[in-house]
Amino acid sequence: MTARSSRREVRNPVLALPAARALQALPPEVREHLAQLLGELAADAQGRATVAWQTHKAPMAAYWKACAVYSGHLRRVLRATPPELSPSRPENGLRARPSRSPFPPSSR
Repeated sequence: MTARSSRREVRNPVLALPAARALQALPPEVREHLAQLLGELAADAQGRATVAWQTHKAPMAAYWKACAVYSGHLRRVLRATPPELSPSRPENGLRARPSRSPFPPSSR
């Protein structure tokens, strides 16, 4: 991953919005409940996107896919510990994941 793509705001653009801090400032019980609802919304929207794609309704598939992605981003904002409350987290807030690609990493 390049330095840019490993930044939290690039991987989850919702974090760049001022309202993301307000969401993270909510009480933990409220955040957990909202995160659960957003997870359900994301799953439902993903299912609707799949059905729309299979029935050749590409514009609706794109709409529902976007709903699923933004719901997932918001869910991650709510589930994340705000960086200023967790000094032990790395600066970029990401954990390294093993590559799923069968190809060696690019040297770009």
